[in-house]
Amino acid sequence: MFMNANLFEPGKSKSERSFIQSAVKQNTRFDGRKSNEFRDVKLTFGSDWGTVAVSMGDTKVLAQVSCDIGAPSSARANEGTLYLNVDIKGVAFLDEIQSTHDQRFLTLNSLLERTFRSSRCLDLESLCIAVEQHVWCVRVDINVLNHDGNLYDASTIAALAALMHFRRPEVSYAEEKIHTFSERERELMPLLFLHYPVSVTYCLYKSSSNPLVDPTLLEENAADSIIVLSFNSYQELCTLNAGGTAPTNVRTIMKCARSAANRSKALVQFIRKALELDAERRLQPNRVFGLADLLSDNAPLLSFKHLMAENVRQEVAQKKISDEPIPSTETVADEQLPADTKIEEAPMDETTWLSVEESTWIEQQMKNVQQSLAVSAQEAGKTSKSKPNRSKNKASKKPSIRNQDQSDSEEEVTQIL
Repeated sequence: MFMNANLFEPGKSKSERSFIQSAVKQNTRFDGRKSNEFRDVKLTFGSDWGTVAVSMGDTKVLAQVSCDIGAPSSARANEGTLYLNVDIKGVAFLDEIQSTHDQRFLTLNSLLERTFRSSRCLDLESLCIAVEQHVWCVRVDINVLNHDGNLYDASTIAALAALMHFRRPEVSYAEEKIHTFSERERELMPLLFLHYPVSVTYCLYKSSSNPLVDPTLLEENAADSIIVLSFNSYQELCTLNAGGTAPTNVRTIMKCARSAANRSKALVQFIRKALELDAERRLQPNRVFGLADLLSDNAPLLSFKHLMAENVRQEVAQKKISDEPIPSTETVADEQLPADTKIEEAPMDETTWLSVEESTWIEQQMKNVQQSLAVSAQEAGKTSKSKPNRSKNKASKKPSIRNQDQSDSEEEVTQIL
């Protein structure tokens, strides 16, 4: 009964695979996108810290971050722990056969482990409370609500946004006792990051040399090879996962890497902008949405295309303002006055802006400074005469030009060195 259960998944039958191969050969996609075009990413933050829902087309993922105090590992006694768990039981057709469910789960979980734990994106030392005794254990639970391809990118974006959105309570450790402060006593603390990794997925086909970015489930199952690249906001490669039967060369991989680096940087900027808008929304009363609102799409969605388009418009407007010449006050005054009138500049008189007492005090201070400089110059001459002959020979070989503004203390330091 369950021998061909995996054929219910889109793209598994031979007819669907041949149909996708012919469409890719003609550089066409069923959703109207180009081969290098991404789907729109939408973020929604919940009322609890670290609760984020991410949707990419029909692919929807919910990520939740929690923390608890536990014991550190024996190998790294001064570092906290980060644990990631993926749950794909919400996808109906993956539960029809156990092998498909386990394969998806293991592949996705290992990719997230490499992207976040192996690359050490979190500063785990900041999670230490007491060395070899108590550390923070951070856990990220990712629930797949709907699967329409590219679970890798959706899961990494959801995990990163949830970790950046999460706040942990502050604690104090004294006399071998841990005291956890409430949110009313002290503000919650965000997690510290070393870098921000984001993955980008490409599909390769034998019928075409152009890779497809952000594939749907139909395109992903019919692909001959899949390349997953993870870059951070500094455009540094974190992980590379490639497998399949389609031949890949260095040129194709470098082409995908350049596009993935730019995409990752833009996604990190989008997440930061979305976090700023969420912080502003939390300051308003009755503007926090719960988990039910996230699942029912009642909460406001923050679109990648909308926010990044606004940023581009603001940058262009600021550039235009900075490029415009600033009119001087003289030209404005000349335009306002009639043509026959002439502006005569009066000579500056010091008595108009400086009082007599201030001028005499300044003259006295200048005389004191000149006397101190003369005394220090005499002392410097005496010390230079008592120097050995070797310094004189070196000075004669390499004459140095002294500036008038150079202080005598600097001359003494250079001679002693």
